[in-house]
Amino acid sequence: MTRVLVVDDSDTTRTLLVRTLERAGFEVSSARDGAEGAAAALREPPAVVVTDLDMPVMDGHQLLRLLKSETATAMTPIVILTSHGEAPSRFWGLRAGADAYLTKDSDPAELVATVGRLAAATAVGPAREPAGPLGPLDVLTKVVRQLDASLMRATLLNALLERGLSTNDLHAANRAILEVVAGVADAHLLAVGVTEPDAATLDVLVARPVSLRSTDRFIAATVAEMALPTNVELKVDVSGAGEGEGDADPSHLVSYPLPMRGATSLLALLPSEPQQFAVASAGLLADLAPHAGILLDNARLGQKLQELSTHDGLTRALNHRAILERLSQEIERAGRYDRTVTVVISDLDHFKRVNDAHGHVAGDAVLRAAADAMRHALRVSDVLGRFGGEEFLAVLPESDLEAGRQAAERLRRAVAERTATIASGERVPITGSFGVASQAELGSEVTADALVALADSRLYQAKAAGRNCVRP
Repeated sequence: MTRVLVVDDSDTTRTLLVRTLERAGFEVSSARDGAEGAAAALREPPAVVVTDLDMPVMDGHQLLRLLKSETATAMTPIVILTSHGEAPSRFWGLRAGADAYLTKDSDPAELVATVGRLAAATAVGPAREPAGPLGPLDVLTKVVRQLDASLMRATLLNALLERGLSTNDLHAANRAILEVVAGVADAHLLAVGVTEPDAATLDVLVARPVSLRSTDRFIAATVAEMALPTNVELKVDVSGAGEGEGDADPSHLVSYPLPMRGATSLLALLPSEPQQFAVASAGLLADLAPHAGILLDNARLGQKLQELSTHDGLTRALNHRAILERLSQEIERAGRYDRTVTVVISDLDHFKRVNDAHGHVAGDAVLRAAADAMRHALRVSDVLGRFGGEEFLAVLPESDLEAGRQAAERLRRAVAERTATIASGERVPITGSFGVASQAELGSEVTADALVALADSRLYQAKAAGRNCVRP
């Protein structure tokens, strides 16, 4: 016979509920408040619990959260039956884990049907020995522990959101997750990996000094968990405590998926004490993972929106406005610290012929190939922008005219060595002409427009000299 526990502080209501359910064929026990109901349910879990909300000692919401947090009763269906019909009460009850919500003026047949449906849908587990006697103090201790665990989860989530929701940078969001997790999980190494359709990143935090070999093995194990497509480039960033003498076994790696839209991601870590971690932190991180995924989604979306406003969609170089803003910033910085900045402006040779002969789709392929070639030929500190049409502008901080000329020659060679494959399979050759100008040539009152104008005049000199060359 299906056993149902009724919890209500009203003797009249409790008696009516017991009679209604017994007439429907259920075996019914009852309790007068949440504490008594919790003790009864934990001592011998029923098939279904029917509980009021407003009760002394422990109310229905507290009873609900306690039973859903205990292993013995986590899967026990709970029906809230109350005189409250307000939306906030219903929302909180269902969010806390209630399986059904009825008001006391509902048809008794609806209660019977709801209890029967929930009891039938619940898988019957193996027989369980009744627990020992549970008194009010035992129940109170469980409530306090449950509340403390909930407070810790809320505090951890708040720390994560404070750190992560303020950034529009995926790398910064990864670091925020790693630093928060490192505070609650004893681990040698931690990592967040994100795989997008065209790129992948892996941020690694060395929380405790370990050997370089251990770090490499941890990275390899994490990359294996990421299951990267063969055509996606992975960027790895490692920071933290640095290299030490300790060794860490990657076989103890623990990973959690971080749900994202349009990408896959995971949190991986190498616990210092695997068994202790399983007891103290595993559940906490499992609860945190969906929220971390939302944080990454937010940062990724913000980063893409920012890129849309500052980058050229075709070549992924900075757009016209953004590259000029960057140049102005570098000119100001160079003037403040008595340094110099140089620019290189380039124009792809005979680009109109490509469009006329092969179409604009082929022209787009040429632009992408040229931008990619130049981007890889520049230093990390240099910046490339699409200045307009087939023209590109490179800003070279800390570079004089000679260094700029050498950089332009590298760019020229990189473009000339690259070809663009078009839809027909044909490989289209690419060359470019380059003009170079340095801030030092124009004195202290130099502006971005003046510097670009000087480089542009030299670009025309390069074209007049036969193209595919650098001037000066």
